[in-house]
Amino acid sequence: MSPDIAIAALVHLPAMTPTRLRRLLERWPEPDAAAAAVGAGRAGEALEGLRCADPADLAGSWARALDTAAAAKVLATRRTRVCWTGHPNYPIEEGIPDRPAALLSEGDRPDVFERPRVAVVGTRAASPQGLVDARELGSALADAGVVVVSGLAIGIDGAVHEGALDAGGAVIGVIATGLDVVYPRRHVALHERVRGQGLLVTEQRYGTGPSRERFPIRNRVIAALGDVTAVVEATITGGARITARAALEYGRHVLAMPGSRRNGAAAGCNDLLRLGEAHPMLEPADVLEALGLTGASRRGPKGGGAPGATPEERAIHRCLHGEPATADEIAGRTGLGPAEVARAIAGLVRGGGASRAHGLVWPL
Repeated sequence: MSPDIAIAALVHLPAMTPTRLRRLLERWPEPDAAAAAVGAGRAGEALEGLRCADPADLAGSWARALDTAAAAKVLATRRTRVCWTGHPNYPIEEGIPDRPAALLSEGDRPDVFERPRVAVVGTRAASPQGLVDARELGSALADAGVVVVSGLAIGIDGAVHEGALDAGGAVIGVIATGLDVVYPRRHVALHERVRGQGLLVTEQRYGTGPSRERFPIRNRVIAALGDVTAVVEATITGGARITARAALEYGRHVLAMPGSRRNGAAAGCNDLLRLGEAHPMLEPADVLEALGLTGASRRGPKGGGAPGATPEERAIHRCLHGEPATADEIAGRTGLGPAEVARAIAGLVRGGGASRAHGLVWPL
């Protein structure tokens, strides 16, 4: 069986958890070997020492429940991608404590794992100004070719995703449910936008609904996927603080946006700054500086001559001559129509060949 099918079959076992899956793959690093051992009733060998009522009973139930045919069918039907710690495209480096043993993802942009990524988090009870700040940050990161990672929750998460998506950027939405479960329900449309311009990512099996204890587990994945973590607004004890704490544990650079002492939604950010655990984030450029990005510094394809660039994108990149220009100026130089120019500029920005700021297109 293929490794993807083996991993999916293991993830979908009853009572499977990220810790138990990690133990299985530590004992049998090859996914097909792990699935074969589980099917033979040997899972108890990997579960010793874990909080488990009866490892022998669990191993027996897993041996009876393992269904590789069903896993193969759901992967093919939903076009789900699977990566695990031994996979060449696994996006989280070694040395991260408790990194996910496997991730399931769906969406049209698998290349997001190959590009600079910023985790942006904040409170669900965001202030109106906090929501504006999050949208502006998402837009600025997208313009710079940076992938926004967040949790698709209401509040700051949703706002930063929307800002990045509206700017034509790529995003990663890390969820605490199965890929077939939308939570919160009001974000049905946002989930579909993320699928179209990025990836939905989870550790959880299909059918897994929202549960309070799964959100802190999800937050550690957000922190691990981000090269840098930015906190826009956070309460003292909320999930954003959990993400920031994990990012610090993983050796990530953490930034926080300071706020008024009268704004309870900013108390967590102010506390991170007071404790010296975060650097001030006064504008999006601070995040780019933390990433070590300059004008031409990008992961993945660069420039108008990148593989896959359209003729229109290459024509626009050439006509800029290293200097910024408006869309009207670009149309005049290239002879392209307004719609063609808009599509090509969006393509250049997605590919890291240009950015947009102050009404101008800037070549990179």
